[in-house]
Amino acid sequence: RDPYEKLADAAQVHAYTGVAPTVALHIPWDKVTDYADLARHARELGVGIGAINSNVFQDDDYMLGSVTHPSARVRRKATDHLLECVDIMDATGSDTLKLWFSDGLNYPGQDDIRARQDRLAESLAEVYARLGEGQRFLLEYKLFEPAFYATDVPDWGTAYAHCVKLGPKAQVVVDTGH
Repeated sequence: RDPYEKLADAAQVHAYTGVAPTVALHIPWDKVTDYADLARHARELGVGIGAINSNVFQDDDYMLGSVTHPSARVRRKATDHLLECVDIMDATGSDTLKLWFSDGLNYPGQDDIRARQDRLAESLAEVYARLGEGQRFLLEYKLFEPAFYATDVPDWGTAYAHCVKLGPKAQVVVDTGH
């Protein structure tokens, strides 16, 4: 299975129902060598590339956080991944980057909560500055996930405060699914 087949499946659903005009990509799971070709393939099937969903939770380096991690090396790795996702947006014509961070603390004293908010803000600002005309990012808050001692995006208000500070290209999405 690959992103080309994913697009073909979604295009079939869209052909019968009209409810799937775009298909979200999840990076790195949907990585390809030529994103322009993937976008061309989508257009030929009658669908488009929708949101690009980043993944800064799967790698072992992110055990103590991604963009909020105490290590500058790990934060750089995570932010570089988010910037790569904006590059993928450029190549596919996507206008939306979806950001979800599982970052948080498992117990008191593990890290400085205020410093983690500052690190989050710093990374978000760098990604926001990289967005092109007509692009945006959605900062996701999940109601039921994760369940740490402290989560770095603990509520929709925290997500909203970060987005308001950045500007109109930053918006909040609340995931009620899980």
